Amino acid sequence: MRKNEIKREQSINALVDTALKLFSQNGYEATSIRMIAKEAEVSLGLMYNYFKSKEELLLEIFRRGSEDIHMSFEEGLANSEANVSEVAQHINQTVRLLKEKKLFWKLLHGIRMQTTVVHALKTQIEEQAKLIETKIKQNLSTAGFPHPELEAKLLFASIDGMASHYLLLDNYPIDDVASLLIRKYDKQ
Repeated sequence: MRKNEIKREQSINALVDTALKLFSQNGYEATSIRMIAKEAEVSLGLMYNYFKSKEELLLEIFRRGSEDIHMSFEEGLANSEANVSEVAQHINQTVRLLKEKKLFWKLLHGIRMQTTVVHALKTQIEEQAKLIETKIKQNLSTAGFPHPELEAKLLFASIDGMASHYLLLDNYPIDDVASLLIRKYDKQ
């Protein structure tokens, strides 16, 4: 990679990381493009060269988070152990992602309550939810659960609730809650 390409990639990553941090701290609406550029130490003109709008920057953050989700599914398959169910792997991968990318998930959960932002990401959020729910349904079906479609909605809601509590509450016992959830689904 050439020096200019490395510098470009560093600037883009600084903008994305800074936007994620500021959106998480201040909220999407309260964070301006100017604030992001200043905090990232990137000129406003250069920032507009990479991202035409705050919404475009938000879409890039969401795209990177979606890549993490896709990769976690692939890692789960690659690292699958014979004695660990696919449901348990999914729950464990979710907990790992939450811990590794807490700012991203805080942002995503906070954004879901901001109607103007949800409108901008509606398609992406729906596609991501459908992907996750479909994967859970497949895992439950493989495990022989009756009514896997409805059970997938219940498990997805349980995982989502666990994630929300982890992101909102200090000292939330996510590992213990995840273990309990796994035990409930591994009993079947």
